[in-house]
Order: sequence, then structure tokens, then C-alpha cells
Amino acid sequence: MIRERVRHLKVGRTYTDRSAPLAVPLLFWTTGVLGVLVGLWRLAAAARLVLLGRVGAGAVLAAVHSFTLAGFTMVMMGALYQLIPVLLNVSPVAPIRAFVQWLVYTLGLAGFAVGLSTGWTWALGCGGAGVVLGILLFLGQVIGRLRQRAAFTVTAWFFSTALAYLFLTVVLGGLLAVRYTTGRPSWPHEVPIHMAIALGGWFGLLVSGTSYRLWAMFGLRHREPRRWFLTWLLINGAIVFWVVGLVAGIGVLRPIGWLCQAGAVVLYGADIVAAGLGDVRTMRDPALRTLMLSLAGLTAFEVLGTWAVFGHAGRLWIPAWMAYGLGWVGISFLGFAQKIVPFMVWLHRYAHVHGQGKMPRLPDIWRPRLAYPPMFGAGLGLLFMIASFVGSSLWLMRVGAVLDGFAWLFFLGAGMRAVIGPHRKPE
Repeated sequence: MIRERVRHLKVGRTYTDRSAPLAVPLLFWTTGVLGVLVGLWRLAAAARLVLLGRVGAGAVLAAVHSFTLAGFTMVMMGALYQLIPVLLNVSPVAPIRAFVQWLVYTLGLAGFAVGLSTGWTWALGCGGAGVVLGILLFLGQVIGRLRQRAAFTVTAWFFSTALAYLFLTVVLGGLLAVRYTTGRPSWPHEVPIHMAIALGGWFGLLVSGTSYRLWAMFGLRHREPRRWFLTWLLINGAIVFWVVGLVAGIGVLRPIGWLCQAGAVVLYGADIVAAGLGDVRTMRDPALRTLMLSLAGLTAFEVLGTWAVFGHAGRLWIPAWMAYGLGWVGISFLGFAQKIVPFMVWLHRYAHVHGQGKMPRLPDIWRPRLAYPPMFGAGLGLLFMIASFVGSSLWLMRVGAVLDGFAWLFFLGAGMRAVIGPHRKPE
């Protein structure tokens, strides 16, 4: 009788009104993963230019923006559509609005990529306008959710500040697109300033704020961060010192800014360790072991960046930012998504019929052993790409990009399996 009931159990509608429909984050995350794969393909194609340090070439810029705009920003948009309603207990964005924003942003990305690759100014201008409009639509929708929150939590504090930096990023990026097509306006150190605000403010604050909350959820200690406010202050201080030092030409401010961010990383790491990183019971979970690898990428960024700042080895910024983007930001998503996606699938498909038959557990939806191929592929790929700068090895760079591409492709397949099923254990 029970077996017959389980066999005919229907997949139902959303259980809670405090969660975005399953299709919304999955649409953004799938597109973002494809963006990262395109970025790795472009990186392999432009490997010689990257190793020579010609980061201003159109092919290199196309690869960089495939990672930052089409890849990581896309997955972060999907994450915020999902996490803001759940973590802050506010109503989600209407699915049609999220879809329209995704469509505008995706079309803009396509035109922007074509313009960077071909040098066609009309494509760059139209695509850049689409990207800016898509981000502004996103900001309007998620800021509206944040305003529903009566009291600010740690998560809301980090999210709000990250969104402010995203706004500054899109303004500066729009000006850079105009300058690229018309030749003006132009100002000193425009690209480093744009990178500091985008990577340090938007990516840095959002990933650190998200990981605070998710470690408290998934770590067995369930410990809230204690040093978060000082970490937040140091991150913002680092960006301000760095940008003012560049704009005003005060050289001493840039090392001070770098030391501020190094202090923020130390405090952030201490809070993550206190939440369960390294704990024997917690780290039995392969997805959480993946997050140790992301912190290794952050450590590599600190080492290479410190060498670049105090050793005046400017070329080291290229592998440093690879370690930051593909290592810390990218692998953090690979790890956390393996915890979030099965929870989302269970919530939307089984929570409303809980107790009416044999339900799958979260490990049945996303098998823990499937974490190992992305973990090893992403780790070895990043290691090879960083090592390629030692002897300007073209083949190491390309092998690293292929290994990292395998990791993201395998992750995409595992995610599709988790969403489609089957999820129940055999009878």
C-alpha cells in the first residue's frame, strides 16, 4: 500500500512563499556556469597574450568579462534572488521580473562579447547598454526586497554594501565602454580603480557575507561570525585607501590598503574556522572540503598580491587575480551550490508531501561523492594556470584551463542530475 502511494506521488508546487521559484536561481546559475566555461575557452585561446601580460587586448578582455560578467556576476544574481528572501524572511522577486532582467542582461552580454572580440564599436555600445540596464534592473528588484527588512542582520549588511559597489562598478564600466568606443572620458588608473571596486567590493563583500551565513547553516557548530564588523570595515577601508592612493597619486596609501584587506582576510578566516572549517566531523562532507580549496585560492591571492605590491612585480597581478576569481570566488560557488541545490529541490518538490511516503534525503538528491571530480579538476587546473607563469608555459596554461573546464562541466552535469532525478532510493 505504501509502495503504491510512493510510486504515484506527484511533484507539487512551492512549499513556502519565502523562496524564489526553483527555475529562477537555476536559470541564472546555468547561464553563469556556461559563462565560466566560455571564459576558460577564451582564456585557453588567448593564453599567449595573457602570459605576455597584454591584458588590454580584445581577446583577453573578452575572456575576463566572460568570467566576471557572464560567469560570476550571473551566478551571484541567481544566488541573491534565492538567498535574500530565505535568509531575510522577505517576499521573493516575481519570476517574470527576474526572467525579463535575465533576458536583458544576457542579450547585453552577447553584444558586449561580440564588440570586445571584433572591435565593432556599435556592438560594444549596444551590448554595454544592455549590461548596464540589466544590472540596474537587478539592483532595483533586490534593493526593493532589502527595504522590506525591518532590522539589518550581518547578511543584509554585507549584501547591501556589495550591491552599492555593484552600482559603482556598472557606472565605471559604462564610462569605460564609452571611452573605448569614443576615446573619452579618460582618467588616470581607470582600469585598476574599476577592478578594485568590482572585485574587492562587489565580489569580495558578497562572497564573504554569503559564506558567513552558509557556514553557520551547514557547519555542525552553527556558529555566527564574531568579527564580521571589523572585517567589513577593513574591506571598505582597503578599497578606499587603494582608490584614493591611485587617484591622488599618494603611493603610501596603496600598501596601507593592501594591509587592510590582508587583515580582513585573517579575521574572515578566523570566523570561518570557528564556524567549522577544519572540524573533523564537519569536513567529512566533500562539498565542505571543496571550500577548503577555495580558501587555498584566497591564500594564493594574498601571497602573489603581497609580492606584487611590496616586491614591485606587477606581472604577478595576473595569476593573483586568477587565484582570487577562479580560486576563491569560483570554487566557493562550486562548494556551496552542492549544499544549496539539493535543499532547494527538496523544498520545492517534497516538503509539501513530507510524511506521505519514503522521502529522499539531501545526499540522495546530490550524491556526496560527486563533489570530488570538480574539487580535483578545479584545484589542479588553478595550480597549473598559476604555475604557467613561472616559465611562461603555454601548455600548462591550456592544460589548466581544460582541467578547470572539466570541473565546471562535471558540476553542471551533476546539478542537472540533482534537479531532474531520480531522487528516491530503490525500494
